[in-house]
Amino acid sequence: MPRISAEAKKGVRKRLLETAATHFAQRGLDGASVDAISLAAGFAKGTLYNYFDSKEQLFAAVIEEACRRAVARYGAAEAGDSVRERLQALAAADVAVLREEEGFIKLLVREAMSFRPETFPLILEHLGPFVTKVSEILDQGVAANQIRNDRPISELAVLFVGILSLMFVQHWGTGGAWPQLEQIPDIAVTTFLDGAAHSAPTVRADQ
Repeated sequence: MPRISAEAKKGVRKRLLETAATHFAQRGLDGASVDAISLAAGFAKGTLYNYFDSKEQLFAAVIEEACRRAVARYGAAEAGDSVRERLQALAAADVAVLREEEGFIKLLVREAMSFRPETFPLILEHLGPFVTKVSEILDQGVAANQIRNDRPISELAVLFVGILSLMFVQHWGTGGAWPQLEQIPDIAVTTFLDGAAHSAPTVRADQ
């Protein structure tokens, strides 16, 4: 029996992730079936276990892929030079991913806000690519005296992601009336920069 090539494995994994995102959005994490995901992706039962050890690991990988896509979109955008412009571009990239996979992003936010011990650490870990990009922007903001320097960058980065998530919840809760998706980047960044992260002439806690 011929061995599957590395490129073919990459394609199978990508297909499994895409199918899993849709399945998780429809069934939730608890209701999702590993065998159903494998079959819906066009593979035999059990195929998924050749790539992921568990349903939870698959869920974490789907989160990571969504974050990676948002960061890739940001990298391809004209972000500008200021912290405000760069954060708005990153938030806009996140909104673009949400438009494509809104059902899964709803599930992700719902899981994050449930604080379940079996999923919350996974969510935090696999939000890493997005949080890291936020941290890079904020570090530059501190250097330019545009961001307060008395709190650790890691805390501020997670706070920004939280504000962005709350804007999504508000959008869904009002049936899209307010804020509309295209308004979210500006509202989230303004709330963050003019409030929690407002520049303060003090020494940062992690220095």
